[in-house]
Amino acid sequence: MNETPVQATPAEEVKPMSFSDKLVGVFASPSELFDNVRQTPPTSSNWVVPTLILVVVGVIMAYLMTSNPVLSDQMKRMASEQMEKGLQKQIAAGKMTQEQANQARDQMAGMGQTGTMIFSYASAIIGPFFALFLGGLVFWLLGKGVMKATVPYMKVVEVVGLTFFIATIESVVTTILAIGMSSMFASPSLALFISDFSLENKMHLLAASVNVFTFWTLAVTGIGLARLFQKDTPKVLVLIFALWVLWTIFKVFGLTALRG
Repeated sequence: MNETPVQATPAEEVKPMSFSDKLVGVFASPSELFDNVRQTPPTSSNWVVPTLILVVVGVIMAYLMTSNPVLSDQMKRMASEQMEKGLQKQIAAGKMTQEQANQARDQMAGMGQTGTMIFSYASAIIGPFFALFLGGLVFWLLGKGVMKATVPYMKVVEVVGLTFFIATIESVVTTILAIGMSSMFASPSLALFISDFSLENKMHLLAASVNVFTFWTLAVTGIGLARLFQKDTPKVLVLIFALWVLWTIFKVFGLTALRG
């Protein structure tokens, strides 16, 4: 007697979460969210939407910061001090005459508020896209080289993009702190407890790096990459935090040395 072969029932296709579910998922259940990201086809809205929201909120926050007389004055003073330091360095190296330095000062003084606003808006618009694609590249290389994970680059970009919902809240909180404390250096970090914050003080810069939202973002990113690469979450988190430590050391000690 011939038996009819039993056909296996195809696995049910996983559907992408709705926007509201993704938004809630980043904060409430990142493991579930990033499992869904891994199991669904490439979805550009996973990085486009959060990045655009961060840009729009960032521009609004930049407007509030530059419209505040105290903060605006602090920004202009800091820019002036940094420029003066650079000019003196150029003069000492024989790359610029005193007359050229005076002309540069006059041009900077002429820009005033406009220059500060342009820089703030440009940072708010360009910064998120730079962080998105560079961060995605670094994590993709980490997965490919260290964890031997074969995952498309743009899938990693989706993970980075979804964490921008956290960065959006950070932007708002930082602006509220800056305006409330009348200090452009106020942030949800240990720098909040430093009254005379200085960009020349490495300990102050280290304190500013110890930011609540930074750790939150790193944790969610680690969970996302662990789910995407299908690796052990604690091990991925250790790698992510180790990478952050290396970057912080380079940023504080390496970049300040180059700037000085």
